[in-house]
Amino acid sequence: MKKISSINILSILVVLVASPYLAVPRVWKEFFLVAIGLAILIISILLRKELNRVLRIVHEAREVKSDTYVENNPK
Repeated sequence: MKKISSINILSILVVLVASPYLAVPRVWKEFFLVAIGLAILIISILLRKELNRVLRIVHEAREVKSDTYVENNPK
């Protein structure tokens, strides 16, 4: 959940930094945008690895276990 929240926070920072009303030099804006983009890239890779691990666990747990019934008829 922390990863998803951090992506939300980074997206808000992108909106604030890219805003034309913020008096920050263009070079600094570009630097911040590249840094935030790299952070989002790293977080998305971590989320994808976590999702793949969870999906692998779910698919392995889908084994169908059926009970067999054997009737013994003593004669």
